[in-house]
Amino acid sequence: MKTKLFTFSLICAGLMTLSCKEEEGPIIAEKGPEMVISHCTEKVNMGSNIKFTVDLKDNEFDLSTLKARLLFDETPVSSITIRTKENGTYENVLSVPLLKDIPDGTATIEFVAQNVGTAITTEKVAVQVTRPNPETITLEDAQKKEYTMTRVSDYQYEYTAVLPKDFRVFAKVPAMDAEAIVLGWNGSELAVNAKEPIPYSASEEAEYTVTLDLAKLTASPFNKIIKVESSLSKETPSENLQMKQNRVIEFKQIQNIQDWELDRDFFKKDENKNILFLAVDGKYKLTGDFKNQYIKVEPLDEKDQPLTLGKNCEGGLWMIGANFGKPAIGPNWNTTDGVYAAAQILPKVFQITFNAGSQLNDNASIKFFHQKGWGGEFKSYTKVEDATALFKVTNSGNIELASGKALKSGKAYQFTVDLTKGVDQAKLNIQEVDASEGKALDIKINGVKATKLSRTLYKVKAIQLKKNEAIQFSGIENPMEWYIDQDHFKIEGNTLKFNAVNGWYSIELNLADKFVTVRRVKENGKPATFVEDGAITIMGWGLAHPYMTTQLAWDSGMLITLAEVEEGKYQFTGKAVKDKSTVMGGRIRYNDMSFKLFGQAGWGVEMSKEYTIAPGAAALGFVNKGNIELGGKNNDSHLELDATYRMTFTFANKQLKDNKFTFTFDCVKL
Repeated sequence: MKTKLFTFSLICAGLMTLSCKEEEGPIIAEKGPEMVISHCTEKVNMGSNIKFTVDLKDNEFDLSTLKARLLFDETPVSSITIRTKENGTYENVLSVPLLKDIPDGTATIEFVAQNVGTAITTEKVAVQVTRPNPETITLEDAQKKEYTMTRVSDYQYEYTAVLPKDFRVFAKVPAMDAEAIVLGWNGSELAVNAKEPIPYSASEEAEYTVTLDLAKLTASPFNKIIKVESSLSKETPSENLQMKQNRVIEFKQIQNIQDWELDRDFFKKDENKNILFLAVDGKYKLTGDFKNQYIKVEPLDEKDQPLTLGKNCEGGLWMIGANFGKPAIGPNWNTTDGVYAAAQILPKVFQITFNAGSQLNDNASIKFFHQKGWGGEFKSYTKVEDATALFKVTNSGNIELASGKALKSGKAYQFTVDLTKGVDQAKLNIQEVDASEGKALDIKINGVKATKLSRTLYKVKAIQLKKNEAIQFSGIENPMEWYIDQDHFKIEGNTLKFNAVNGWYSIELNLADKFVTVRRVKENGKPATFVEDGAITIMGWGLAHPYMTTQLAWDSGMLITLAEVEEGKYQFTGKAVKDKSTVMGGRIRYNDMSFKLFGQAGWGVEMSKEYTIAPGAAALGFVNKGNIELGGKNNDSHLELDATYRMTFTFANKQLKDNKFTFTFDCVKL
C-alpha cells in the first residue's frame, strides 16, 4: 500500500489563443479557457463535500464545460460537470465518498475547462482526506428522538439502553465543515444519504447494545437474540434466575443440551434450536438433573422461597400425588421430591403435562395445591372440561382415571387450571397431546421391540417368558454389566436367564441408571392380578427398587410385582442400606420397615393379618402388626448393613378367605 493513498489533482484550464483559418468546417481553438482556482477546500472528511470556486474567461471562444474529478490513487471516485456558456465565476461542490477500509491520505481534484473550440485547460489541486472519527455520533429515529453513541475506539461506536424490538435510525456524523454526514442503510452497509434507516433489531424489547463501525461501514445487531445465560453445570447443578417469558435461555455449561428432554411446560426449542422460556416473567429456581438430562423449574418469591398462590391468584401452583412425576414417576404424596410446579403460561393460568407411562400411569392420583406442601388445595372446580373423556375429579379434588379407562401409549396429558376469575371459580381443562418427541433407539428384548417412553426409559408392554429361558437384549451396550434383579434373572456362565415362572411380563429398561424392572402383566399389558394370574404386588416403606431413594411406598406405590420363582413361592432380594441410600440394589432399609402384599396394582384383595412369620425372619426381628414390620419406634431391631437378604412369601394355596390370602414369610441373609 502506498504511503500516500490519494492524490487529488485540480486541473484548471488556461486561456489559449486560437488562430483560425478561413475555411469550411469547424473552427478548432489552439488554447483552452483561462482558469483561476479562487477557492478549494484543503481538508475534508470522507462522506462530506469539497467546495470550490473557479473563475473562467475566454475572449475568443464561448465557454463549454467545467469538469471536476476526484481521484483516489489515480482512480476516479467522484465527478461533476458544469455547463459554462459565458465568462464568470462558478461555484459548486464535489462529493467525497465514504468507502470502507480506506485510510486517511492525500487525494487529487482535477479540473478541466473546455471551450466550444474543444480546447481544454487542466489544473490539479491536492486535498487532505480523513475518515470521520468524532467523539460521538447522534442517532435519530422516525420521531426525531435522538440518542448519543460514544466512541469506544477509533471508528467504533456503541450505545446501550432499553431499546425497542425494531430500532430504526439514521446516524448523524459530525464533519470538519460542521455539516453532519447522515448515514443510512443501503441493504448491505452504511451509506451516505441512504433512504433507508439502519435496521437495528432484537428478538424483543430489552436492554442491548447497538454498534457502528465507520471504518468497516458496518452496524449491529440485526435480529439480535436476547438471551439469559444459565450457569448450570455438574459443579453448579442449581441456580436462581430472573426470567422473562419467551426469552431465549442459553445453557453454555451443558454439552449437548439439544439432546436433553426439556420440560415442555417451561421450555420450547424454536426452528433455530434456540431454547425459549415459556412461563410468565419472574424468578425461578432451575435444577439440573445430569443423570436423566432434565431441568426442574420452580417459581420463587422475592426471598428465593417457593412461590405460593396469592389472594389474587398470582404466584405458584403445585401438584402432589401418586404415580406421576418428571422426568419419571417419583415418590408418592411426597412434598420434598414428589411435588412439581405448574407453569404459569398466562396470568393466572397454569399448565402441567405428563407423558403416559413414563411420567403418569393408569393408577395416578394427582391434586393441585396452593404451595409446595400441605395447606391450601383444590377440592373442586366450577367447571371441568375433559377432552380426553378419561378422567374424573373425586370428592376430595383428586384427579384420577375413570373406571375402565386407560392412558394411551405415545400420548401426553395436559392439565390446565384457569384462575382468571378467582380461586372459587377455578376451571380445569384436560387435553391429550403428543408425547415429547425424540429419536428412539432400536432396543429389543428377545426380538420384541421396546417402545420409547422417555429419553432414558424404554418398555416392552407385554412379552411371554418361560422359566430358565435365555434373555437377550439388543440395542444397548453391555447389558450384562447392568444391575441384575436377582429375583427375576439369574446368570449361568455368560447367559442371562429368566428366573420366574412362565407368564406374561412387562419389562422396562432405565438407560440412565442401567437397571431393568419386571412386572407381571396380562397378555394385553394390563396389570396382572392374584386371582386371575397369580400376581402379587408389594407396597410399603423400607423396601425400594432399585435403590432406597425410590421406595415402594403406599397408594399404589411403584406397582412392583414379586417374582414367583416357583409355583406359590415369591421372593424379593436386596442389600440392607440406610435411608436415602443410592447404592444400586440397596432395596431393603436395614432398620425400619412396614410393608404389605396386595392382589392387584392398588387397593383391593390383600394379605390377611393371619399370615405366618417363619422362625428365621422372627429371629431377625420381623413382627406381625397387620403389616410386616421391622424396627421402628421403640424397637431397635435391624439387619446387618451392606449384607444381602432374601425375603420369601410361600403360599400353601392361592385361595381367598374374605377377599384375603395368607402365606408364610421368611427372610434370610445370603
